Amino acid sequence: MKKIYLIDGNSFIYRMFFALPEFSTKDGVIVNALFGMAKFFVGQIVKENPDYVIFIKDAKGDNFRHQIYPEYKATRERMPDNLRSQIELIEEMIVKMWFPIVEIPNCEADDVIATLAKSLWIDTNNEVFILSWDKDLYSLTTQNVKIYDTMKAKIYDDIEAEKKFGVPSPNIIDYLAIVWDSADNIPGVAWFWPKKAVDLIQKYGTVEEIFAHIDDEDFILNGKTLEKLKEWKENAFLSKKLATLKIDVELDNFHLDTYFFEKEQVKNNEVKEFFKKYEFFSLLWQEDQKELQTWKDLKKEVHFVTNKNSLDNLFQKISTQKEIILDTETTSLTIQDADITGVSICIWEDELYYVNHLHEWEKISREDVQNFLKNVLELDILIIGHNIKYDLEVIDIFLQNNFALKKAPENSGAQMSFALWTDFMGWKGPLNEVL
Repeated sequence: MKKIYLIDGNSFIYRMFFALPEFSTKDGVIVNALFGMAKFFVGQIVKENPDYVIFIKDAKGDNFRHQIYPEYKATRERMPDNLRSQIELIEEMIVKMWFPIVEIPNCEADDVIATLAKSLWIDTNNEVFILSWDKDLYSLTTQNVKIYDTMKAKIYDDIEAEKKFGVPSPNIIDYLAIVWDSADNIPGVAWFWPKKAVDLIQKYGTVEEIFAHIDDEDFILNGKTLEKLKEWKENAFLSKKLATLKIDVELDNFHLDTYFFEKEQVKNNEVKEFFKKYEFFSLLWQEDQKELQTWKDLKKEVHFVTNKNSLDNLFQKISTQKEIILDTETTSLTIQDADITGVSICIWEDELYYVNHLHEWEKISREDVQNFLKNVLELDILIIGHNIKYDLEVIDIFLQNNFALKKAPENSGAQMSFALWTDFMGWKGPLNEVL
């Protein structure tokens, strides 16, 4: 089957901006959303290697929904200036990666996606993945058109979409017409419970059928809930118009082969220079990172902490700081199975330490490492980390349990651990990428 990715560009850019803390280059250029999008393309997309990738964005200005309802999306906040300043950079990067950007005048990305999905799903050899978080797009799901939530690594076909909303995928638009959508300012029926909307749709199917039967003696609602539904009838029909996706957007000269994906094309020299310009050193490929991974080239020295005396000295130094960077090396990525093989501590650029616990060289006892970590966590300092939640959960278990000693993996240790800091402190990249 041909694997086709339809990327809801605006949805993705917003997600990246709010998912990552704001950080900048050394020259003060805000790049958190740009970095998130770059990492998504060179990491996830390259790894998953779809056959086709189509990046779709909203056209500027109003569309037909604003003509129907001028208040459509009126409650949305203005795009933050620190995101607005990154949009052109993101589009420049995407073009350098050879991804054509689809933008149809007077159309929202959702309508373009719906049109493409409906035309592509007819070919049963196509497996279409819509990369978005917009609820209306779930109405498009079939056995070969799926919503791909990349944040949760979850895929929804029509069966999973029905489990999520409680109604069949073709009726999700009817569900949204009744349940108020604050994101798009679609009015719906005021204060109508989602469960009641599900009951109505399961019984009658569509908004039209619901109101065709609303005066039946055996109608499933009564009392104030029924009165409310009747009162807001016009809103329900208006909301369905607003929520309904166009599937007939004019796509002049669209050819799927234009969007054929070759992962090698993402790694072109223009992109590498772009990453260097904006200090995305952690996204450079292995062959481009050799000097960053060589401590001799960095002129940095790792201080190995391998006995109780040096551990005590390290703690005393930490206790005088306002902040440190901490990372654990473990025997497993699964928290419940992980034991700590060592701990990396960065006090500042030239203050790099590795506390050895399980490696086959001089090492520190479990009890001493436990006491050290407990005392560090009790200090009134800022602890910075990458995936810090994992580290803290591993440390919590480590402090509560006395695991049988496990041999450290051959590929773990100070060299790997401190490679992390070359990405973020890399003596070129901004420190606060890890905040």
